[in-house]
Amino acid sequence: MTLDEARQHLAGSIDSRDGRLFSLGWYLSWFPGDEYACLDGDFTADDLEAIAVNMRATAVPMEKQ
Repeated sequence: MTLDEARQHLAGSIDSRDGRLFSLGWYLSWFPGDEYACLDGDFTADDLEAIAVNMRATAVPMEKQ
């Protein structure tokens, strides 16, 4: 799945201000820079793939401690 396909699949769940993922239909919460997303609901393999593709493309590198 390409990034464009992932974002199309997740339309309505991506915050245009900062790229975070959220949904009121599913429970989906993820902020750029977070290693993990919090999910609760019924997700298809395509849903999960789209979430992962978007997280990888939008991730903010963590600063080295």
